[in-house]
Amino acid sequence: MPACPACGRPVAVARPGCLYCGATLPAGPAASPAEEPALPPPTQDRVLLVLDLERAAVELLERAAGLTPYEARLLSRRGGFHLLRVLPASAAAATTAGLTAQGLAVVPVPEAEARVRPLCALGGELLSAGLALRTAEGRVELRRGELLLVVSGPIAREYRAPLERRKVDTARLEQGFRVHLHRRGERRPVEIDPANLELGFAPSGSARLEVEAWLAEIAADVPRDDGFRKLPAALAPEQPERQGPLAAAGSLRRRPSGGDAAARDVARTDEPLVLDNLEQFRLYSGWRAAAERGLMR
Repeated sequence: MPACPACGRPVAVARPGCLYCGATLPAGPAASPAEEPALPPPTQDRVLLVLDLERAAVELLERAAGLTPYEARLLSRRGGFHLLRVLPASAAAATTAGLTAQGLAVVPVPEAEARVRPLCALGGELLSAGLALRTAEGRVELRRGELLLVVSGPIAREYRAPLERRKVDTARLEQGFRVHLHRRGERRPVEIDPANLELGFAPSGSARLEVEAWLAEIAADVPRDDGFRKLPAALAPEQPERQGPLAAAGSLRRRPSGGDAAARDVARTDEPLVLDNLEQFRLYSGWRAAAERGLMR
């Protein structure tokens, strides 16, 4: 991870100035603004241990999982699945065996499987045969019975202004929303962003309501997980939309004209940084679907 030459703090995000002290960072390889930022590289030797809480008593959770009485009661009351910890593969097998021997249902999920990149839907419509979605990689058709799991959740969004800006910002960003459709025969989920979706015939006139109507039609009997809304948001720099009706929104921003590179750099550093927790949602959805598949083996 690169460090700021002025204050020595690590800088995890490619930017022209240090996030902490504002000093200019040395030139180095960085992702092109036109390229979609990748997920943090998966660690092949790490495993996520997921607990199935449906059959876990409070006393068992407290004793076997090392939780406080308060945490154990909350988890037992909530039910569903819970990400307990992330361990190297060498330690995960022994830990899984120990927890299972004490009566807990544990599903080990390789981290690479939980970080599968979703297939983003650009448009879609409900047909008599099922749901037809248009993606950057082609057409995807979903029929009743093909879905394994539906994961949905709100996406927190906020501004992180540069430290040089001392005035109080009153602008607030609208909260986002994502839906992941996990298919039985494909590990990559289809991701739907109602705010960036081109619809066919939509009687409701609302993309969000139209997506809910799709789910009611093709996924009425499919398990649905909305537990992500209960997690504290882990914010990271927002990824730019690559395609879809909002793809060109960034081009509407005012940019310095001419060939003055210094002026462009100043304008870029003065812009507020937009943060969201989309990557947190994608990881949650990934391990949740992997745990669902693990129970079916």
